[in-house]
Amino acid sequence: MLMTNSIMTCYILLKRILFLRVYFLRIVVVAVILFIQAFSVSAQDEGPARRKGSRIIDDTTKQVYGPTTSRYFYESDVFFNREILHPLDTAINNYHRFTFVQRYNYLYQDLGNIGTASRPIFYQTPDLIGATSGFQQFDLYWLSEQVKYFNTKSPYSNVKVIIGGKGRSITAVNFSRNINPRWNFGFDYRGLFIDKQVLRTGKGDRNVKTTYYDLYTTYQSKDSTYRLFANFRRHHYASNENGGVSVQDSSFLKSYFYANAQPFLTTAQTFERRLSFHIFQQYNLLKKGIQVYHILDSYRQANYFFDKSLNTTYFGDVTPVDSTTVSDKANFISMRNEVGFKGNLAKLFYNGYYAIRQYNMEYKYLVPQEITVPTKSTEHYIGGKMSLFLDSIGEVNAALEIQSNGNFKAEGSIKSRWFDASLKQLQYAPGLLYQAYRGSHNEWNNDFDPVQATQINGNLHYNSRVFTFSPGITFTRLYNYVYFKYDKDTGDPQVMLPVQSNGTQVIASPEINLSLTMLRHIRLSGQGIYSELLKNEDDVISIPKLFVNGQLSYSNIFFNGNMDMHGGVDMHWQSDYYALGYTPSIQQFFRQNTFKSPAFPIIDVFFNMKVKSGRIFVKYNNVMQAFTKSGYFPTPYYPGQRNVIDFGFDLLFYD
Repeated sequence: MLMTNSIMTCYILLKRILFLRVYFLRIVVVAVILFIQAFSVSAQDEGPARRKGSRIIDDTTKQVYGPTTSRYFYESDVFFNREILHPLDTAINNYHRFTFVQRYNYLYQDLGNIGTASRPIFYQTPDLIGATSGFQQFDLYWLSEQVKYFNTKSPYSNVKVIIGGKGRSITAVNFSRNINPRWNFGFDYRGLFIDKQVLRTGKGDRNVKTTYYDLYTTYQSKDSTYRLFANFRRHHYASNENGGVSVQDSSFLKSYFYANAQPFLTTAQTFERRLSFHIFQQYNLLKKGIQVYHILDSYRQANYFFDKSLNTTYFGDVTPVDSTTVSDKANFISMRNEVGFKGNLAKLFYNGYYAIRQYNMEYKYLVPQEITVPTKSTEHYIGGKMSLFLDSIGEVNAALEIQSNGNFKAEGSIKSRWFDASLKQLQYAPGLLYQAYRGSHNEWNNDFDPVQATQINGNLHYNSRVFTFSPGITFTRLYNYVYFKYDKDTGDPQVMLPVQSNGTQVIASPEINLSLTMLRHIRLSGQGIYSELLKNEDDVISIPKLFVNGQLSYSNIFFNGNMDMHGGVDMHWQSDYYALGYTPSIQQFFRQNTFKSPAFPIIDVFFNMKVKSGRIFVKYNNVMQAFTKSGYFPTPYYPGQRNVIDFGFDLLFYD
């Protein structure tokens, strides 16, 4: 028996070594190719002295186009009459942070795998004060793709490929070109192909599969009197839901990370489709003195949940819809038209507008006559913006929007090199999902009041060549907050329902951001947030008391500027707390107090390199799990990212 166990142990160890060799072989091959390119470029730069006398100029061997000739701008830059051309991101610092949670410094909670449902850990004020669908679990993957408009002197394209461990792959393609100096066209594509981490049967056994693409164009007349921006965006999301890991002894955390760990759900699937069409056009009456504009936004969002079995054990003992299988659907449509004027008076930008918005929410098993709050209506808005540039202070911004039913949003901010501060106060409608729903496992009909929120933020900044220090604090006050709550002790067979708090919640979150550069190339940076619930009536809010990010890295440039490298260690840690749970049937996070996510350090080792127009990275995720055989839980019952190796690269083309 002992000999058999030893043979099995050797076999598993050999299998892991061979697995790692494949990844390292890929890395070495690409690194050698880029190293040769860098060396050849360096050799060309240090070649023999040029021959004197007449010569023929050969511009075919010289790279005429590059990052400085293919710049982009945002629609907001044009709206505020700012002539800003942003350079392409060709830096390698933090290039390895390709996952969405890491890209946003772990400020989002997901289900432990790339592309899964997510939410911000700390409260964020919404952009819309009117009706929304309430399905926000995939907003991170939709809103992070902000359309960039280019002005290229040659065709520009970027191809990015991520080959993540355990079948986690991402592909991204960007293309743009000018048809003529005044007309540009382009598109973006991104695909997520993410295998399961729990009970994966083999390569291609997907947990998440998504495709996003957009088409965009911008045009302006010869004298720039008229300008047009238009884009079409589409995102299709598909997920095989597992409901988390089911174990017999939940106190033994290592059992959640066993290779044979069993999921709660095996046949459940979630789908979401989003479509949007956007047009912005403006006409100059007096150059930048006064302009008129029109904005059209058309938006569609459809959410689906399927399950071949009616699993009441997981979702609770309630079945509003009489069926042997689950097939739930919700569809939200909106159309907004905004007309207004804007312009500049010296350094002051001003704007005023009127907007009308129609929306309609449809449920598969719920008719409008059964709903207290209307799911189809028309909204009216008036508002305006102001922006002032002062050389001695910086930038001052203000915005106000008022809805005809009394909802409003008021914002103000000031930015300078020494400090920044902002104030937001708003009253907004709860998502329609919170008001009414009927599906295979859930049913409710509410009439919640608007939510009120106030958020104040301020930061001081000290910057020098070797040291940066930025302390700050954020105060948040909530009233009439709406959330989902899980409570199995009420006696109601439906254990999770949307609830509106009748109390007040006040959160204070001081934070510190700092960095220290040592010996010119070694950099230590960190972020720390301490949160205190000054008032938490109805026990609504649950956030970690301590939240820490850190990085120790080395960066340098070699071969006369032809090769950049950046390598080091990333660390994230947050104190234990009752993180929000997740239910796939309505794709919502909910307040719970039965599973406390323990504190666990997440440590990644990374190496980034850039040669010419190519970048590569290699990263080893979650080093600690290799030693502890346990991990972290971003969401209760959902194990976090395992210890795997990721590899990726991208190439930029300018012709």
